[in-house]
Amino acid sequence: MQKITAYEIINHGYDNSQYFQGCGTYGTEYNEVFTGIGNNAKEAYEDAVEQIYSMPYDTESIEKIIPIRPKGIRIKDKVPATYTKDDESDCYWYVSIRVKVESV
Repeated sequence: MQKITAYEIINHGYDNSQYFQGCGTYGTEYNEVFTGIGNNAKEAYEDAVEQIYSMPYDTESIEKIIPIRPKGIRIKDKVPATYTKDDESDCYWYVSIRVKVESV
């Protein structure tokens, strides 16, 4: 069984999906990263959290560590309307969660 012992939230903001650089763990204390996308920061954060829950980690450790309403993640932070008018717009908001996972 693996459990999450630490986390870091990165609110990247909005970007075109073709240009988003992604997020990694190199040079950090973390060994996993999950990046969520959405029309706003809250949606993107919830997408990243959903990805964490899909992993075979101890659910109790996720519930203890990962916040439900983290500071700085707001629904007001969203992709500007000028970028979402077009149905073919590839602009999304990105939020990553880096986690430190340890075996129990």
